[in-house]
Amino acid sequence: MTKIILRNPVRRRMALVLVVLTAITSIVPVAWACNVPVFRFALEKWRPDPYQAVLFHRGELAAAERALVQPLADLEEQSRGNVALRLVDVSQLEAAGEEGKADVELFASLGEVSLPALALQYPAHLKIAKPVWSGAPSSEAVGGLIDSPVRQELIRRLVDGQTAVWLFLDSGNKEQDDLAAGLVEGQLKILEQELELPELTDAPEDAIAAKAPLQIAFSLLRVRRDDPAEHALVAMLLGSESDLAARTDPMAFPVYGRGRALWALVGAGITEKNVRDSAGFLVGPCSCEVKELNPGFDLLLSADWDVLLSADGTPLAAESTNAKTPKEAELVPIPTGSTAAATPSPVAPPAAAPTAATVTVVAPTVVKRSVVPTFLIPRWLWFAGGAVVLGLVVGVIVAAAQAGGRNAERD
Repeated sequence: MTKIILRNPVRRRMALVLVVLTAITSIVPVAWACNVPVFRFALEKWRPDPYQAVLFHRGELAAAERALVQPLADLEEQSRGNVALRLVDVSQLEAAGEEGKADVELFASLGEVSLPALALQYPAHLKIAKPVWSGAPSSEAVGGLIDSPVRQELIRRLVDGQTAVWLFLDSGNKEQDDLAAGLVEGQLKILEQELELPELTDAPEDAIAAKAPLQIAFSLLRVRRDDPAEHALVAMLLGSESDLAARTDPMAFPVYGRGRALWALVGAGITEKNVRDSAGFLVGPCSCEVKELNPGFDLLLSADWDVLLSADGTPLAAESTNAKTPKEAELVPIPTGSTAAATPSPVAPPAAAPTAATVTVVAPTVVKRSVVPTFLIPRWLWFAGGAVVLGLVVGVIVAAAQAGGRNAERD
């Protein structure tokens, strides 16, 4: 075999440039190999983030009191729901020091309460200080926190392979709600015909494991704000952003994967374009597979997803996420979203409000933020950014090679 020796420093450096370019170009296709649409990747790969249920008590818990929160512990232990239960003895809070600071602040935020008292918090990485719910841990209250008719219907539709289920939270103004719901539902029917799924390859990254068919299908679930059976669900939706609870507009939350909701579309922001953009993001190829870098938040749902999605009886285990539960949660409010007014497209109210298939659903509600969701970054933009970085790297290497050549000539 002939051995080639590059004696010229310039040639050696240019050879290095070619080696680097070859390595980079061989890596780039791998980084973008996944063509599985976002909604399906989330369904198969993203495990829901756990809500934190904290039971404050003083001294030893009575057996009857412990039994009230046992359903929460069972969900966690049996992996049938994204919730984690902690018991906190308030008589030991002061002795906990810095490690118990978050619990001290949470307990103080509850005000004057009778013990035991239960507080449900959003997943820690969302950094939402206000609890989703707090109160006495009765059997009825605990049951309502972990399950409800609309959430069961939501799970059923997602397991069946629907791209996204749009939860509509009504405003109480029937005319406004019906108009917004009609706009969204009408646009979703159009998108089911117009949108196309990415073309999958034979690469392992494009393999589909769940039993549900890969399809583009959307549906609508309407929820009343004053429905007692959906109190916890309504609280989860309204508490996801700091300004939502004070608004009286209808709201729309596209929910996909294993119960992950995109940020709300509110009021005049519910437009055909915004609905299209949200749906297009979900149907597009999963350009960012890291869950925490994608928009939205998880709902608390009672479902054994691994079993429900299994195609052959073998549990379909999702990947663990980066959202670990810290010993001490950081309690800071999240930024408020934009709520600038906009004029929605005129749409005639539907003849009849749609109803859920197996759930008792109530008056619709839909309103979206007037600003196009900022998370919808087209894939070409990621490629453009990568090209810029690649150009800078190559420029630096070439400049070094040229400098080396000049030095060699002087020598």
